[in-house]
Amino acid sequence: MPADTSGEKNKTGSWQPEVDEINRRRQLAYELGGEKNIKRQHDEGKLTVRERIDALVDEESFLETGVMAGESRYENNQLVDFVPCPIVMGLAEVEGRKVALHGDDFTIKGASVGHLYKDKLAYITKMAYELRLPVLRLLDGAGGTIKEIAKIGFTELPTINDVASQQMGDLLSMVPVAAAALGPVSGLGALLMVNAHFSVMVKEKSQVFVGGPPLVSWAFGQKVSKEELGGWRLHACESGVVDNVAEDEEDAFNQLKTFLSYLPTNVWEMPPRRPGDDDPERRPEELLSIIPRNPRKTYDMRRLMELVFDRDSIFEIGRFQGRSQITALGRLNGYPVGILANDSSYRAGSFAWDVAEKFQRFVDLCDSFHLPVVNLVDQPGFFIGLDAERHGTIRKGVRASFAVLQATIPWTSVYIRKCFGVAGGVQSNPSQLNWRYAWPSAVWGNIPVEGGVYAAHRAEIEAAENPMALARELMETYRGYASPFRTAEAFGIQDIIDPRDTRRLLCRWVEMAYPVEATRLGIKKRGTRC
Repeated sequence: MPADTSGEKNKTGSWQPEVDEINRRRQLAYELGGEKNIKRQHDEGKLTVRERIDALVDEESFLETGVMAGESRYENNQLVDFVPCPIVMGLAEVEGRKVALHGDDFTIKGASVGHLYKDKLAYITKMAYELRLPVLRLLDGAGGTIKEIAKIGFTELPTINDVASQQMGDLLSMVPVAAAALGPVSGLGALLMVNAHFSVMVKEKSQVFVGGPPLVSWAFGQKVSKEELGGWRLHACESGVVDNVAEDEEDAFNQLKTFLSYLPTNVWEMPPRRPGDDDPERRPEELLSIIPRNPRKTYDMRRLMELVFDRDSIFEIGRFQGRSQITALGRLNGYPVGILANDSSYRAGSFAWDVAEKFQRFVDLCDSFHLPVVNLVDQPGFFIGLDAERHGTIRKGVRASFAVLQATIPWTSVYIRKCFGVAGGVQSNPSQLNWRYAWPSAVWGNIPVEGGVYAAHRAEIEAAENPMALARELMETYRGYASPFRTAEAFGIQDIIDPRDTRRLLCRWVEMAYPVEATRLGIKKRGTRC
């Protein structure tokens, strides 16, 4: 390594030697963990942290902070060795919008977390907090290392404040936060993944866990691979720890950008409108027959969404977890909105235990960042059965319903087909303006006719000469009462509409909703629950 000449006497009075030293040290940082480790990163099909930043942000927009931070060694007051801190951070622009971002450098000790890493993380958190900027996290690190103890000579009492202080939690109620797992992520990295409004992981290349396979093997004697312990099939399809899955790093970056495009820079702004070429008066003929007359038959709710919202505007979040509930971002005449919808092809669209957290987090996201919600309702009620009781469905479901009752954003519900029971009752907030439409295919009540008839008339049915005939007769009688037109006569539903008019009416609604929500800018009383 060249000698440090910054201390040499400069007789000309110029500070050029020191400037040269700045550039030299920057170049050392840019070399990351060295050619061998960079090659290993590439051989595993992964980009380096600086390549990732270049791929994500607008060209030449990255303004790095703390580039010269690292472990240094001096001899005779001359720098002879330098290892950069394994976190790169700074400000940049993404599609013209300024953001704060940080990324792990796995080529340096697996991006293990030490004091310097934590200090830089705390600083970029403060930058985002004070400047009110969205946060993007590119995670690829092994978490903490016991070697840190040998350096400082004592063990420290764990505290969240040594990571990034209270401001890290406060950010969730102030600015959009999104994270991508681009390699194995454990410990602090796992915390950063879930401490976000949106997260995505790369198939087969990334894993997320509290403790990795070596720790699990030592503690429990369990031999598991990284993929088994924390891969996408577990966390995106079962646990719900991660929202979305990406095919590769480029896909992950595109998802981060897409997510951010629907949200304001912070809660003191409204989401940005992106006018397109999709006619707000469009009346898709397909909507007239998309719902089968047979209530037992399913249909394609995602196709229905495509017909109602702006073309190519739907960005689904958490598709593989809590599958009976669809949560997505979309646009109506260019205005970003949150979309809730039920997928009748999975558990009939019912509200199960795995829906609860997904539903709650999404409503909180929309409420925090002023996204009006469109709820396409086909809710048969809470999922029932032994598994439902074992997982505490009613407790989790009712708790999730509080998110709707506490939300203050404009909300409209379009009743597509079923709406029953407690789960059906929380599809809108009756304490606020209940902007509701119903399709002629809609049916609702405290309990579905089929189950309700047998529960209420069980003795009569079982004692009848022809139980099935009596059951059918009673069901037909009650179905007559269930007509949405009868409810409309009592003003229990405000409007029954031609399904083809749904887009037109929602586009007119969102034009009214945005100016109203703009009067509520700022941090709301209840922030995001992650």
